[in-house]
Order: sequence, then structure tokens, then C-alpha cells
Amino acid sequence: MEIQQPRGQQSIEQPRPEMKIDRELPKVIIDQYQCFAEMGLKNPTDLAKEISNWSRKKWLEGLARRREEGDRMARIEKGGNPIPEMAREKLNHQYQFNVDFIPKSRPKIEVTGHLNIEWDIKKPIINYKPNKPIVDYTPGYVDIYVEQWPDIEIRYVDERI
Repeated sequence: MEIQQPRGQQSIEQPRPEMKIDRELPKVIIDQYQCFAEMGLKNPTDLAKEISNWSRKKWLEGLARRREEGDRMARIEKGGNPIPEMAREKLNHQYQFNVDFIPKSRPKIEVTGHLNIEWDIKKPIINYKPNKPIVDYTPGYVDIYVEQWPDIEIRYVDERI
């Protein structure tokens, strides 16, 4: 008996993967308005509002001071010397000096943009065709023959011993 196994037929194909890229170019926005405003560099609208508020505050303070000075001068008959006292107060005004670091705020930084990569990976295509084994079988044979046929020969001899 003889057996042969031929190799199977195989083919493998790998489709290319697909890559999809979605991106938005980066954009950096740096807002330093608050930093510049703390240094006194404001836009005209905000500067006008600030000066207007400061002027109103100073006007009200001056109005209150003049009213108080008028009241002191109206009570001059009760004694004291209000005019030299008021002059002395204005001359002895002490100014405060201070050291400060600016800006105190940090700039606002905004970064936009994205990068998104998606892969579509394809599975391999595998085809396989097995081949059947080749079996060569020659059945055995038996040759039966008789080389010598059995025989028995019987003779009768009339002799006495």
C-alpha cells in the first residue's frame, strides 16, 4: 500500500487598512486684557467708566469735606480757630507710597483644535483547499497450490516374521 498526501492549495490576501483623519488646526487665543488693565492700559470705554466713577467718588468726598469745613466755620463763635487748623490739616497731609507687582492676574489662554485618527482594519482573506490523499492499494493475493498431494500406500505382504 502506498499513500501520498499532496499539499493543499492556500492563498492569503490582506486588504489594506483604511485610516481616517479628522483634524482642526490648533488655534491659541491669549487674552491679556486684564493684565494690561491692571497696568493702566485699558480700552477707551473702560477707562472713561473708571475715570467717571473715580471723579464721582472724589466729588462726593470733596462735597463732604466742604460741608464739614463749613460747619466748623459756622461754629467759630464757640471758640477755637478753625481756619488755621484746616490749613494745617491740608499742609500735613501725608502721602502713602507702596510697592506692588503688576500684573496680578494671569493671561487667559484658550487652545482649540483636535486630531482624531480612526482605523478600519480589514481581516485577512484566507482560502484553503485541501487535497485528498492519494492511496495506491494493491490488494494482496494468495496463491494456493499443493506441492505434493498426500498419499498413503498400503501393501500387504504375506510373510511371517
